[in-house]
Amino acid sequence: MKKIGLLSIFFLHFNLSFSQIGGENTYQFLDLDFNSRSMALGGDFALANDGDINLAVANPAMISDKMDARLSLNHAIFPSGINYGQVVYGKKIKQKMFTTHLRYVEYGKFTRTNAQGIEEGKFTAGDYALGVGYGHQLNKYFSVGGNFNLIFSHLESYTSFGVSTDMTAQFYDEKSNVTAIIIARNIGYQIKSYTKKNKEPLPIELLAGVSYKFLHAPFRLSLMVHDLNRWDLSYNIPDAQPTIDVLTGDTIPVPKAKFTEKLFRHLNFGVEILPTNNFSIRLGYNFNRRKSLGVEGRMSIGGFSAGVGFKIKKFEFDYALAIYSSAGTSNMFTITTNLNEWRRKRE
Repeated sequence: MKKIGLLSIFFLHFNLSFSQIGGENTYQFLDLDFNSRSMALGGDFALANDGDINLAVANPAMISDKMDARLSLNHAIFPSGINYGQVVYGKKIKQKMFTTHLRYVEYGKFTRTNAQGIEEGKFTAGDYALGVGYGHQLNKYFSVGGNFNLIFSHLESYTSFGVSTDMTAQFYDEKSNVTAIIIARNIGYQIKSYTKKNKEPLPIELLAGVSYKFLHAPFRLSLMVHDLNRWDLSYNIPDAQPTIDVLTGDTIPVPKAKFTEKLFRHLNFGVEILPTNNFSIRLGYNFNRRKSLGVEGRMSIGGFSAGVGFKIKKFEFDYALAIYSSAGTSNMFTITTNLNEWRRKRE
C-alpha cells in the first residue's frame, strides 16, 4: 500500500505539466501557470508590457521600475485537492530592478501503510522553487532578463534539490503596441536526486510569442508557441501494432497524429478585452491541453479558459478558470498591491 501511495504522488508530480510528456523529466511543476492572467489566456502568457509583476516571473525581460514595491499573491485550487501558487515581490536596489518569487505545489496528506495494509501515520509531498529575477533594457525596443532558481522537492521520505535558470529576450514597440518574446526556461541540474545514482534532466523548454493591442479598440490578441525544442507532443502507444478489421479484413494502421495536430499542439491562443484601465475580460484556448486530457467522446469545452481582472482602490484582483477536461477544472485567484502606496498614506 505504501508503494501504491508513492506511485500516486509520482503520477501527480509528473503530470502537472501538460506541454511535456509525463515521466521524462523531473520538476515538471515549473511549467505550471502560476498566475491568473496567464492561466486565463491559454497558458504560458507573458506578453503584456504593462508592469504586471506576475508575468515577469515567466518573462524577466519585462522587469521594469513599474514593479518596484509591488507584491502579488497567487493561489490555485487544482483537481483532486492539489493547491499551488506563487508569491512575487519587486524591489529596486541601487538603480537596478529585481524580483524575487516563491512558486509552490502542495499535494496534500497521504496515509502511510505497510505491506499488510496497517496504517503507520501520514506523510506529505510538495515542490518549491525560490527565485530571483533581473531585467535590462538594451535600447528603445529590446530588453533581456533572467531568473536564477533554487528548487526543492519532497515526496514522502524522498527529497531532491536542484538549480535552474530562465533566459528571455523581448521586443516591444510602444507606438505599434506589438510585443514579441523568446524564452528558454528550466535550464539546470538536479544536484540531489530522489534516489541514489538516478539523476533526471529538467524539462528544458523553448517558447516564443507575439501579441498585438489594437490602437483604437480595447482588444489584445496573443499567440504563444511552446515546446519549440520538441516537435511531436502527441502520445504514441509503445509497441503498438496494426490491427485487422474483423468484418472487412482490412488492416487498421496504428493511429498517429497528423501534421496539423502536431502543429496546433504547440499553440496557445488568447484574447484580452480591456474596456477600461481598471477592468479586463480574458479568454484562452490550449489545444494541447484539450487533446492530452480530453475524454474521448466527451471533449466538451476542455482546453478553454477564461478570467477577469479588476482594480479597487489599492488592490488589483484577478481570477481564472481553466477547463482541462470534462473530469475537472482549475481555479486561480490573484491579489496584487503596491506597498509604496501604503507608505505614502502613512506619511
